Amino acid sequence: MSSACPRPAKLLASFLRCPAKAKGTGNGPPTTGLLSEPRVRSDRDKFLIFLDVKHFSPEDLTVKVQDDFVEIHGKHNERQDDHGYISREFHRRYRLPSNVDQSALSCSLSADGMLTFCGPKIQTGLDATHGERAIPVSREEKPTSAPSS
Repeated sequence: MSSACPRPAKLLASFLRCPAKAKGTGNGPPTTGLLSEPRVRSDRDKFLIFLDVKHFSPEDLTVKVQDDFVEIHGKHNERQDDHGYISREFHRRYRLPSNVDQSALSCSLSADGMLTFCGPKIQTGLDATHGERAIPVSREEKPTSAPSS
């Protein structure tokens, strides 16, 4: 089986069981820049993180790996929306499984704002490379939509 990470749209369709619920749908703004809870999956072949970051552009996002952790940070300056002005910022930090191949990590942002972080797992007894490394966020042309229930 290939250790490369499949395309985000194919992964998300099989991964999400129900549509994400929006947070902060009352009168005030959301408490974070994220509209739904992140989804994390770790199976035999890969480690995946899905984040809905539709209010952020790739330039607003920083993804880096420090030793056994992936850190995702998003921040955009104040901008106008339907209710006034808003600025958003979030930080997420996840422990990577010890058998993730840190030299093959990838991260992409779909057209509809779904950030997909993927780390293939090493199938042998080899140890993954550690240290700090920035992971670029690539832009996907197609949306990654959650299946409707």
